[in-house]
Formats: sequence, structure tokens, C-alpha cells
Amino acid sequence: MFDYFFIGIMLLSIMTGLIVVAIVLKFKRKRRFDVAKITLSDIDQMTGHEFEEYLYVLIKALGYETYLTKKSRDFGADLLFRDGTGQLTVVQAKRLSEKLGLDAVQEIYTAQAYYLAEKALIITSAEQASEPCRKLAAATKVKIIDREQLSQIIKLFKRNRFDEAQELIEELFEWVDFKAEDSIEVIESKRGLVQAGEYFYKRPSNPKQSRAE
Repeated sequence: MFDYFFIGIMLLSIMTGLIVVAIVLKFKRKRRFDVAKITLSDIDQMTGHEFEEYLYVLIKALGYETYLTKKSRDFGADLLFRDGTGQLTVVQAKRLSEKLGLDAVQEIYTAQAYYLAEKALIITSAEQASEPCRKLAAATKVKIIDREQLSQIIKLFKRNRFDEAQELIEELFEWVDFKAEDSIEVIESKRGLVQAGEYFYKRPSNPKQSRAE
């Protein structure tokens, strides 16, 4: 009889534990997927696709006409939205822990041409962008919303200050001084010799004679 009583207590404890776990998981699931309750810590746990879907809901909730692109063929853009003036913006979502790299700007700038958009935007959870990334973004007029700015937008959204959040999203791109010449390598030419690395071409001393041959 003691054994039955002990087993009953054990089963009751297990059932109670399962119920508690189910309630906790349900609460966490609701908290995770309710955009009004999402934090940067939640974003850090998202996959890339989840971050795209989160941003879609956030931007849509802010009052923009918003579209998700197809996962299999997005041509560099994850989202598109039209601002208050009707201009189309292509968006790339980058859920990163490291610095934002140059490839993000290259991809979204290409997407801007493909979708015939007026503006291009990168929204990232990364704290910083690399220097080449920032320079190319300035040259191509691509706006970058980094972790700090994203945090501000989230806070404004939660306080129903949608107009201010929209202003942050629609601000102009950051200007960074750069010189395109700094990326050009000048190779000194020797007389009659054109060379780069292991490749060279030696011009004939008498071009007319060379053509005759």
C-alpha cells in the first residue's frame, strides 16, 4: 500500500511539473512572438528568417505598406515598403553578432536596381559596420540602421510613438568622407613593359616592323 501511495505522489508531482512547464512554454512563446514585447535579447536568439519576419511585422505595424520577398529568390532584398511619399525602399535584414560587412551594401544596392526602388536600407543587430562598408554605403546612398538605432526604434514603437520611429527609419543615409582614388593601385610602367603580378607584355621596339612580320 505504501508503494502505491508513493507511486501516486510521484505521478502527481510529474503531472504538476509538466503542467508548469507547459504554462511557462506557452508564456515564453507568446512573449517571443508578440512584436510589442520583443527585445534586443530576443532578436539575438532569432534566425535570419525570423529576423526578417519580425521586421516585416514591425514595419507594417508602423503604418507602412510592406512586402516580404520570396526566400528562394529575393535578389538581395528581404523586405520592401513604401514610405509616406510613396517611395519604394528595399530592405536587407542582417541578424549579426559581428560587424556588418561590405557584401551587405553590395547586395542591397543591386536589389535597389532590380526592384526599381528609390531607396535602400540595411537593418542590422550588429553594433558596428566595417569602414569599407560605411564608405560604400555613403557612395551608394544606402542607409544603415545599426543596433543602437534599432533599439531606439523598438522603444518608440512600444511607446506608440510611431511618427518618431518613422523619422528614424526615413532619415537620410550617413555621409562618410572617402576618395575612390584610394582604392586604385598605380603600377609604375617600365619602358616598353606592361606588367601586373606574373603577367607582362613587352612592346616591340619597332611596331611597324612587328606588324609586317
